Amino acid sequence: MERTTYLFHAIDIAKNKIKYDTEVKRILSDKSILAWILKYTVTELQSLTIPEIITCIEGEPEIMTVPIYPGSTPLSLDSSSPSAINGTKNEDAVPNEGKIAYDIRFYVILPSQKTSSGKRIKLILNIEAQKNYYPGYDLVTRAIFYCARMLSAQLDTEFTAEHYNDMKKVYSIWICMDSPSYAENTITEYKIEPHNRYGAFHQKTNYDLLSAVLVCLSRKDASKGNPLHQLLFTLLSNQLSVKEKAAILSNQYQLEMTKNIEEGIETMCNLSDLIEKQGFQLGIEQGIEAMILDNLEEGFPADKIIKKLQKRFTINESLAWKYFEQFSNKD
Repeated sequence: MERTTYLFHAIDIAKNKIKYDTEVKRILSDKSILAWILKYTVTELQSLTIPEIITCIEGEPEIMTVPIYPGSTPLSLDSSSPSAINGTKNEDAVPNEGKIAYDIRFYVILPSQKTSSGKRIKLILNIEAQKNYYPGYDLVTRAIFYCARMLSAQLDTEFTAEHYNDMKKVYSIWICMDSPSYAENTITEYKIEPHNRYGAFHQKTNYDLLSAVLVCLSRKDASKGNPLHQLLFTLLSNQLSVKEKAAILSNQYQLEMTKNIEEGIETMCNLSDLIEKQGFQLGIEQGIEAMILDNLEEGFPADKIIKKLQKRFTINESLAWKYFEQFSNKD
């Protein structure tokens, strides 16, 4: 065998999962996909059409144009580019606190709303593609932390200590791809709201500055969800071919199959198939190891173990001996 232990298969699976996750983020950064996400998660944009929302993404030329993926070719300075967003820096660094890497972070300029000083309203948004729904803590706590970091990072960039009213509202939107059944096909927003504990306070204040939104997808059926659930389910499904996905996205959602989306879908499908096959192979090798060790412990001679391996796993004698030498000689 070229690979001496199933550890190599585990390493390969991990590498391909990272590639898959990267491809998911690249597709989600496409403006046409982002527009659908924003339509159903951002209050300020829900009344707009998808084409209108696309024009709002990075709509101002002064927005920073640092690529989302470090090391990639810098994207065009032309903010009207119809493909992937350019975005702002996707890292925040605070002394003694380490770094936070956002999946996708970008600006949206609202088309008609303006501040009291006459400036067009700007939102700062973060999209996270999350596979593990419960990584040992509630996702919403991390989403709120991301919002807080995006607010504090604006000091001396979007506002100064003398003008806190210039602070921009932030959104952290989490696309949860492996949601438990009780959360499937839901969209939940967590935000700041006033509560009068005594008396009635009527002064208008600027408190609506952060929203954390969890978009929980279904693992098997998006029919009970809204159009965003159904679109993302189609986009990320490992049950549909590239051709089937392209047809649904084009016909039902009028999505232009850009090179970015088409290549991303194809890569995702290929990686998904590869991960599944590697996982199957890993399971076989784990079973072979367990059988060899169990039989050795029970005192069976090598030749009988080889025959058992051949019969149970449908492998030839030469391969059975290689597995035997590999697993019986482990420390």
